[in-house]
Amino acid sequence: MTQDKQNAHGPLEEGVVFHVHGVTKVYQMGEVQVHALRGVDLDLFSGEFTVLLGASGSGKSTLLNILGGPS
Repeated sequence: MTQDKQNAHGPLEEGVVFHVHGVTKVYQMGEVQVHALRGVDLDLFSGEFTVLLGASGSGKSTLLNILGGPS
């Protein structure tokens, strides 16, 4: 008998090897808050090729730095 992987939001889909939900990053620049990421959800599946594509300043590097863990 196999157990389904679960997270706080219920069971994960079969083949998910990396799951994040609701990733948010806010930078404080003086009195202004800059929302670099707002509630990003991401599932990566085994054998999948994934491209992260977006305009300059859209948060690609910010997301990758968060997903990569502490440096």
